[in-house]
Amino acid sequence: MMNAIATRRAWLRTAAALAAAAGSTTAGAAIGNDRNVRLVLPLAPGGAMDVLGRGLANALGPRLGASFVVENRAGAGGNLAHELVAGEKPDGHTLLLTSNALVANVTLFEGKVRYDPVRSFVPVSIIASSPTVIVVRSDATARDMATLAAQARGAGGISVGTPGFGNGNHLALVKLHRAQGGDWRHIPYKGAGPALVGLLGGETDAAIVALPAAQPHIQAGRLRALAVVQERRSSLAPDVPTLAQAGITIDLENGWFGLLAPAGTPQAVVDRVQQAVTSVLADPEFRTQLARQGFEPVGSSSQAFARQLDRDVATFPPLLKSLGARVE
Repeated sequence: MMNAIATRRAWLRTAAALAAAAGSTTAGAAIGNDRNVRLVLPLAPGGAMDVLGRGLANALGPRLGASFVVENRAGAGGNLAHELVAGEKPDGHTLLLTSNALVANVTLFEGKVRYDPVRSFVPVSIIASSPTVIVVRSDATARDMATLAAQARGAGGISVGTPGFGNGNHLALVKLHRAQGGDWRHIPYKGAGPALVGLLGGETDAAIVALPAAQPHIQAGRLRALAVVQERRSSLAPDVPTLAQAGITIDLENGWFGLLAPAGTPQAVVDRVQQAVTSVLADPEFRTQLARQGFEPVGSSSQAFARQLDRDVATFPPLLKSLGARVE
């Protein structure tokens, strides 16, 4: 009797998988299959990625007929989360939301990373992009980037917090250091939230983080934004100059927040999640929510995301090595 029940359950699981592959209306249930879907984030709570991830999980759950559980797995510049997801069963029940640190860390932590940014994952979709902002405490003497750069060149230099290694914030700091000279000491935290807590508590002199994480503190008057690290001013912070407008020119990289699954995840499952992402990002209310938080919705195809990863893999190693960026 037990063998018959086990056989019946196995048949049902197979039937559910076949229905998902055929794109039936029960595909969302096949992904959930009465199990939670884990959305793993490589940073601590309170930062831009955490805000994005939790909003995305809440919106994807009903569309996929699954319960999403957000898991913050901070540490090693995001590598703990990347390696965790790379080793998970490719059945659609574990997803990763991360940034271009996924690619940069292979160079920054050369010889210490146990995943491949292309072969270990299946790209699902680029969810959004977000401006990077340079902030100081509201009582800081630096009221603009010129003053902050002068302090970096002065006795003792300055300390700058970021959400860790390998992300666009860290790359911007490395480029600032190279362009301006002086001492811009990198203080990596396990996310933008902790980096801002450190800045507000006086542990650092400045921070470079995604705008969504800093925006509430800027609006409350606790932080002063000196510049956004992008070509155009942000509509959410129109009074904040770009880095170029502030008198400093560096090469800019397009940052992204993307959703991936472990390599080997069935294409039908990947397509189903990607379609759900497209639906979420087409929702005017969700788009307004993202914009209010400082994100620009993207919603790329899996193929477009794969091309972005290929470009990053081709450009990041020589860029980082030319900047002398490495984590010992």
